[in-house]
Amino acid sequence: MTDTPAERLRLQLLEALQKARRSMTTAELREHIGDGVVIEAVYRGLTVLERRGQVRRQRNSGRHVHWTLAATKSPKAKS
Repeated sequence: MTDTPAERLRLQLLEALQKARRSMTTAELREHIGDGVVIEAVYRGLTVLERRGQVRRQRNSGRHVHWTLAATKSPKAKS
């Protein structure tokens, strides 16, 4: 993958979710990243990660979306 600002942001989002060990809202992730990143860029990064299968979106009651790391599948044992 290319080392672009968007890809660096996606890596920061994955790291934040990994460290948090809990679901986080888009706003919480934006606050964690800081550095003048707008919430739209955070949301866009999360949707890319969701399409890649790296994060999962959880809709809770209310308007806030929570994000978690996607569960990793263990490789099937060969017989």
